[in-house]
Amino acid sequence: MIKKLRRRIVLINMLLIGAVILTIIVIVNVNNYSNSVNMMERGMNQVFDKNGRDFFDSPPDQLNALTPDSAMPEDNGFKHDDRHKFDNNTPIQISSYVIVDVDENGNIINTTENDLTIDSETLEKCVKSALDSSKIFGQITDEGLMYLKKSDMAHSKIIFADNSFISVSLRTSVIISALLLAGAMAVIFLISLWLSGLAVKPVKRAWEQQKQFVADASHELKTPLTVILANNNIMISHKDSTVADERQWLESTEEEANHMKKLIDNMLFLAKSDAGETKVQLSTVDFSEMAEACALNFEPVAFEKEIMIDTDIESGITLEGDATQLNQLVHILVDNAVKYADSGTTVTIRLQKHGDKVEFSVNNKGNPIPKEDIEHIFDRFYRAEKSRTTKGYGLGLSIARRITEGMNGKILVESNKENGTTFTVRF
Repeated sequence: MIKKLRRRIVLINMLLIGAVILTIIVIVNVNNYSNSVNMMERGMNQVFDKNGRDFFDSPPDQLNALTPDSAMPEDNGFKHDDRHKFDNNTPIQISSYVIVDVDENGNIINTTENDLTIDSETLEKCVKSALDSSKIFGQITDEGLMYLKKSDMAHSKIIFADNSFISVSLRTSVIISALLLAGAMAVIFLISLWLSGLAVKPVKRAWEQQKQFVADASHELKTPLTVILANNNIMISHKDSTVADERQWLESTEEEANHMKKLIDNMLFLAKSDAGETKVQLSTVDFSEMAEACALNFEPVAFEKEIMIDTDIESGITLEGDATQLNQLVHILVDNAVKYADSGTTVTIRLQKHGDKVEFSVNNKGNPIPKEDIEHIFDRFYRAEKSRTTKGYGLGLSIARRITEGMNGKILVESNKENGTTFTVRF
């Protein structure tokens, strides 16, 4: 699934970016081709200036006097000396051309060649194509020629020029563009591959966590179900026994059923939290009183384990939050501390206010949490105690983090041999 997702991301990314680059390349090449054609047309007009632009309305002595400078209009706001400043309008200097004079019947009456030779049959065909066309300037693709014509009622003058410049320019531009596109796509592929790895990383982690969650939940539910089924089979086998006789198995079944209910409730809380469906009932909570009450409730459990509970709780500290969830948070952290504390040690519960911030912490002395486990300590079903000799499902700290973050708080953990393990919540 992850590999397919990654391939899909790379493919979509390359198709989208490739389409954009290809569109830009096509636009640039079409623009370059259009500019080349325009430059060719201006170049042919320049040839026409030199060889008879005013052929139809100027005396022969004036025709010989025409030059490119004299052909440049003076009323456009620039001087002849400024022509070189307009790079985009610079015409192609055409040196290979044929000028044809044609009468009103389409017959060639005069031909002037300049570094370009066209056989008579081809020339007649080209003249016919140019005359039949409604365009003054155009291209005869089959012969690789461009033409420019000037006509009146009596005769026409047509200039044919080799358009190899445009063909070579276009071909070179297409080759360069293709190489650039191939290089760009190769780079985009590598970048897309790297970005797809980053993009699917959280998805991959979530997928692995989901699979682990299902596996762990199945394992945790399997144990109480096995006990319940075993108890039920025992009671069925004692057909003549009374309820009092089977009290041991009934109590065991109830205990396991309660464990299952607690596990399912915790899983539902996390699932609703993931879906953003957890409802927070905000109210003003006396956090100091809540922490004192929780510490008092755990004293019998701590006494059985020969553990002391010491409190350093500042009075009068209140919070705007969900009372039920805050009570669950305190209960989880104190229960966790008592559960993993060594006999003969002290669990310290502190609640203090620092400016606008409230800090609640629980410390116990016991085996420190290994560094490699610290970053996973809030993961679902994760337990640093791999032997699982202590009862629990590994969901408490995950719930504690969700409750804390749901109230815009932060939960931290520090653990070492000298100071023990401290869970700190800041609101």
